[in-house]
Amino acid sequence: MLAAVWLPVIACSAGGDGPKGNTTGNGDGGQSAGGAGINSSSSGDDFGGDIGLTSSSSGDPADAGHQTTCDDEGNCTCINIASIGREGVWGPCSSDSTTALQNWLNTQSTAQVDNYNTEKPTLTPEFLAKYDVILLQWMVTKGAQNDDGAPWQFTADEVNALKDWVNNGGGLIALSGYQCSGQGCTVHDVTATNQLLSFTDIQFNTNGVLDPAQSGCPNCNCWGGSLPLGGPLAGSVGTWNQDTPIGKDIQSVGAYIARPIQSTTATVDCTDGTNDFAVHEEVGKGHVVAYGDEWVTYSGQWLGTAACLDPRLYTDPNSGCYERSAAQVFQISQFWYNVIKYAASSVECFTIEDPVIIK
Repeated sequence: MLAAVWLPVIACSAGGDGPKGNTTGNGDGGQSAGGAGINSSSSGDDFGGDIGLTSSSSGDPADAGHQTTCDDEGNCTCINIASIGREGVWGPCSSDSTTALQNWLNTQSTAQVDNYNTEKPTLTPEFLAKYDVILLQWMVTKGAQNDDGAPWQFTADEVNALKDWVNNGGGLIALSGYQCSGQGCTVHDVTATNQLLSFTDIQFNTNGVLDPAQSGCPNCNCWGGSLPLGGPLAGSVGTWNQDTPIGKDIQSVGAYIARPIQSTTATVDCTDGTNDFAVHEEVGKGHVVAYGDEWVTYSGQWLGTAACLDPRLYTDPNSGCYERSAAQVFQISQFWYNVIKYAASSVECFTIEDPVIIK
């Protein structure tokens, strides 16, 4: 499977929802076998294991990490990321994983991710000092389809520690849209995230937007049910701002039941004129990015393959999906390159060698 998809290669510089994805169901979408996501303990998938590099930091514990480390074989890590919260459990076929993103971060890039996906970590200055980027995901106690469980709760001291860390140069990325909207499910996927974003000008709404069933999307089945966010594809919604560091060189990504974002001062990266789907802002010396959906984490969107998608859809000239798999029409890797590059902008060693990614 890995050979069938392009993934970016990054090197250190010398200087430094119906169920989501199920076109016949309701809500956001079954939990994949063995769990989903950027999980440092996962094994046995098509993407191999983790590198296992040890991150380190120096300086004031309130500062972001910003230190390159290398193992005995010369594999270097220059961006240390903490993924906090559970990963999505929907995606194409309502059972997708996020192992493609895990592979990109841990084996195809100089970013190394530590996962805090089942138990809430305590956000102290010492904890935060180990990292350059914090990725906020689905911070809930249960994280099952149609049942978030209770949202994680953070103390005022933890919020203040995160605020200080960002102001001193840390990069904060917040995703949302992990659960369905309407009857049959609770919606707590924004509660803890909004709490941690309270020192910024960014908040997520609880309503759901970007529903393919309401857009008249004729070929959303080609991508496992996701709606094209931006771009020229039929049924697409919104536009990516080519003049921002997040929207630049992105035409379209797949999305499904996203949370619109409220902000008065943040720069808008993607909008349909009514709802803002991606924004970013500087906070002190740091950078904050918010994106209202989680489908950019699913392997089926990275690879264009999923159990419910017949590969002949993309090779038959008579098919409406001919040469239009998710991997062929969406810029998922470009999205993540842009987001991580901006969030970790004070880390000079995050460079990319793959010509597919536009710098």
